[in-house]
Amino acid sequence: MSNMQISSRLFGAGILIGFALDITSNFWLQDGIRIGTGALGLFEGAVAQPEKIGAIVLMGLASGFVALAMAGWLCSVTVTRPAFWLALTYLGAKAAALGMGGLEFAGFQMLRSVGEMVLQAQDSQTRDLAEPLQALVRSLRNGAHFPHMMVGGFSALLLYLILMSAGFIPRVLGVLGVIASASQMIGVFTGVLGHEVHVAFLAPLFFVHLTLALWVLILGFRDRAVASVAAGRT
Repeated sequence: MSNMQISSRLFGAGILIGFALDITSNFWLQDGIRIGTGALGLFEGAVAQPEKIGAIVLMGLASGFVALAMAGWLCSVTVTRPAFWLALTYLGAKAAALGMGGLEFAGFQMLRSVGEMVLQAQDSQTRDLAEPLQALVRSLRNGAHFPHMMVGGFSALLLYLILMSAGFIPRVLGVLGVIASASQMIGVFTGVLGHEVHVAFLAPLFFVHLTLALWVLILGFRDRAVASVAAGRT
């Protein structure tokens, strides 16, 4: 097995690692912060579980750095191909997503720091501010979260265009990825406008991306494309 094929399988593993980190954070850790009802329940959970807040931040950063490394690797293997400029744009999108993620994670840290202030307050007037303070922190988090997801959908669209243009994956998988990425961005756009996010628009990208990860992890990139990259380096 060539170094390129080994690297391509590591690329597939990187997608799965990012999946595992993001799913664990979004559907387990973040949902588990609240330990009671109302705003106080959310603040109490954040104060009582600082390790959970820290895990959310660290897992998000780890996922972002893995994605950034994968984007840099794609740039290196497409440098002699037309897809290189798409790969550079993809790298920039991943760098932007990492920065936006930092702002989103600051919202979780604020839950803990603001919660400490509210819970330590002895007067009822400060306690009455719990609801508006929660709305403020949530607005900060959502203000970064939905654009972050939009950039994620755009970067996924670029990824499928790169892999399809370079001939690394079957064209049908690339086309499905482009369609699923566009669907995700449409679904998230409603959240950017302040409306409910329609999960049905997000689901196709999950399944197509999982298929891509397993395909590349098991089979690697297509042999003819790999041979073409190797020839371009000699």
